[in-house]
Amino acid sequence: MNPSLPPSLSKLFSHLYVEQKVANHPHTLKIMEKFERSQIILIHHYKEVFNRSNQSFSAQSDSKKLILAHKEGKFLHEGSQYSDGFDIEQFFYASSVMGCLYDCDYCYLQGLYPSANTVLFVNLEDAFAEVLPYLGDKTLVATSYDTDSLAIESLTGQTRLWLEFAAEHPNLHLEIRTKSANVKPFKSVTPNDKVTLAWTLSPQRIIDQYEHATLSLEKRLKAAKEACELGWKVRICIDPVIYTDEFELLYGELIDTLFKTIPPELLHQLTLGSFRLSQSHLRSLKKLRRSDIAFYPYDVRDDMATYPEKLESHILEVLLKNATRYLSQTRIRTWQRQS
Repeated sequence: MNPSLPPSLSKLFSHLYVEQKVANHPHTLKIMEKFERSQIILIHHYKEVFNRSNQSFSAQSDSKKLILAHKEGKFLHEGSQYSDGFDIEQFFYASSVMGCLYDCDYCYLQGLYPSANTVLFVNLEDAFAEVLPYLGDKTLVATSYDTDSLAIESLTGQTRLWLEFAAEHPNLHLEIRTKSANVKPFKSVTPNDKVTLAWTLSPQRIIDQYEHATLSLEKRLKAAKEACELGWKVRICIDPVIYTDEFELLYGELIDTLFKTIPPELLHQLTLGSFRLSQSHLRSLKKLRRSDIAFYPYDVRDDMATYPEKLESHILEVLLKNATRYLSQTRIRTWQRQS
């Protein structure tokens, strides 16, 4: 196995399924070089593997396979009601990877995809072509909406390509969100004030219980601080908040730890939001996991499952009370279901 890959990747992907159409694509060839010991299987179409029947998402989570494919449909999709477009009217997410290395109990991907394997679409140049018609006005593209792109950047190199593309198009805003500790792609690139790096944080106890295979709070904070010091715009996302009996203590300590690590003046923005999920994805989650997150008695309205309104308001009030000790409220965004 290629020694340049981090342990999280070198232990994965014993099998690579490669569509015949992309077998000679430059990105495919670079990726295959990194997995010399993996079994490579040529296929006609990625759905032969990814969409086959009677798959076990939980079993595959412990033994993921990598599928390299050509995306035939749209790369760009309109941002959903569950996400913040940060007041930029043209808000899209780019779907160049399906699946995530991490295995969080609350992740909607478990209800979205039939497989825990990872599909990487290598024809990213087609995604850039889709963005071009929208660049007459301000446009936001979230590059890690259906995956954690930085967690597999050493494999894909897609973040670097997005940064290069953004540097050429001043009306393009990017949000790159992660739970990784990877800042390597940003060390050799001039910071772009239209690019926001966003780290999702949770108390370590929540990470241990619900965010399986993710990086520790300490490592995420260290990476976010380094990105700030390099001159990048960094957004911290305490979202989704998972309510527990010790919620006030755990999240109060989290906010204190955040600002002991990163001076408030270095942080671009803080976002806060409680757990939310579509009802259809929640039903799928109940079938896949016995996690208490799946079986909490949520309120459901307009296909959205969230904490009851009174509890959701309490969560945000507590977080805001703690956060405004360090930041002005103008630098804090909150997500709450509209009545």
